[in-house]
Amino acid sequence: MNNNDLFQRVKELKLPIGKYALFGSAPSGIRGLKDCRDIDIIVTEDLWDEYKSKGWETRVMPRGSQYLWNDEIELWKDWYPGKWDIKKLIDEAEMIDELPFVKLEHVVKWKRQSGREKDLKDIETIEKFLRTQK
Repeated sequence: MNNNDLFQRVKELKLPIGKYALFGSAPSGIRGLKDCRDIDIIVTEDLWDEYKSKGWETRVMPRGSQYLWNDEIELWKDWYPGKWDIKKLIDEAEMIDELPFVKLEHVVKWKRQSGREKDLKDIETIEKFLRTQK
């Protein structure tokens, strides 16, 4: 699936605005800066509970954090690493092509905290993009 296919799948879910935002690689993907393998979506706890009751598969990360999975879409009620105010990230999300995306500044902060090698390249790409937007 390419980025457009993945974003279309999210649109088809018809999630309520104000209860979710796309995070992970999605804010870079919508801008053509990265190819997404899946879509990470932070959601309010009530929306997470709703989709859990709809039968989405619950998966557990090694650190104990849970997420819901359904065909390349992941729903998260928390975000790691770091301490994140999920509601604030959702409230401040940028609307692009009818979907709310966590701001790139937050993506950079998260990738710095992750410290994975792949994230260092992503940070460089995002920061270069942000410089061209000013």
